[in-house]
Amino acid sequence: MYESFYGLSEKPFNLTPDPDYFFMSAPHKKALTYLKYGIGNKEGFIQLSGEVGSGKTTVLRSLLSELDRDIKVAYLVNPRGTFRQVLRTLLDQLNVVPFRIEYSKERLLNKFHEFLMSQRSLNHPVVLIFDEAQNLDISTLEELRMLSNYETEKEKLVQIILVGQPELRDMLDRPELLQLRQRIAVRCHLGPLSREESEKYIQHRLAVAGSNGSIKFTREAHDAIHQYSHGIPRLINVVCNNCLLAGFVEETKKFDGRMLNQVIGEMQADEGRATEAVPAQPQPVAAESREPVETTETPQPSSRPAPEPEPEPAEAEPEPAEVAAATALTSTPDQERATAAPAAPATAGKAWPNIRRALIWTALAAGGTAFVIVVGALTWKLLESLL
Repeated sequence: MYESFYGLSEKPFNLTPDPDYFFMSAPHKKALTYLKYGIGNKEGFIQLSGEVGSGKTTVLRSLLSELDRDIKVAYLVNPRGTFRQVLRTLLDQLNVVPFRIEYSKERLLNKFHEFLMSQRSLNHPVVLIFDEAQNLDISTLEELRMLSNYETEKEKLVQIILVGQPELRDMLDRPELLQLRQRIAVRCHLGPLSREESEKYIQHRLAVAGSNGSIKFTREAHDAIHQYSHGIPRLINVVCNNCLLAGFVEETKKFDGRMLNQVIGEMQADEGRATEAVPAQPQPVAAESREPVETTETPQPSSRPAPEPEPEPAEAEPEPAEVAAATALTSTPDQERATAAPAAPATAGKAWPNIRRALIWTALAAGGTAFVIVVGALTWKLLESLL
């Protein structure tokens, strides 16, 4: 987008591990030298660790571009799965057994051993590279250790490079991986760039991309970049790419501390919004149980009066026989006497309590609240006419 404005042949700060942009800083030179030494001397296990974005994969790509063509390499990125799945992928990359063929683990190991012996006779070293090796299972790592048993009296038949984040070192320090840790002959940790190396790194990438020197970063700008990135190449690429984009918008090729602080401030604001706390999710109830969960709660005293119960839905009016049966099952002797028809009431006022009680119990036996209301209203009308 901005390449023509700056006179560049391509974007200089891509995040892809391009070997053409490999910058030979002191930490990267050390890491590359250690890897070459381990392979050349057939040391068996080699370990390379480093922070996220420190340039581990770029070192590996540079290594692969410099290796002799006679060296047979299988390169697994972010390896996961069982040992058998990993072994099938390795043999597929080495053109030993196609991945589509289903062999048992024992047969796959036999095929791999036969391949190693044939390559030894041809003087072709075999190298297995595991990038992001911290994602390997403990059991898979332990079985990878067994591959180092393929050896002669003088040398290992296969070289295994484990590359990963600092978690890889923590994983290899576990007691159950003691035997594997003891077999790692070469170890290297890739550290960050210094302030001076960060400045040279930026100049190097601009030059590779075809810059004629018109793009200028002041000392204050380089200070701000290193303070933000802590010498991590990936973060340097991110902030420099944003700077070039901002300069393209403002039509400037010179970047000072003010512009860098503005760009970095906008990036940090975006990072802050992206990392805002997510509201807590409600806890699941009864963990997939289909049975009702019984809970016991201690009743708490309340100053408010208890609410009146909600009226139940009206039911269909039962048959007289059902009402009589329900009344017989739910009535007491006093209630039965109350529901009996009076012989000759002296006055309607004296008979009203017994009549009202009988009507209420009959209505309750029928289970209808609406029935109570209707009968009560009719009874009042009857009494008013009698009185």
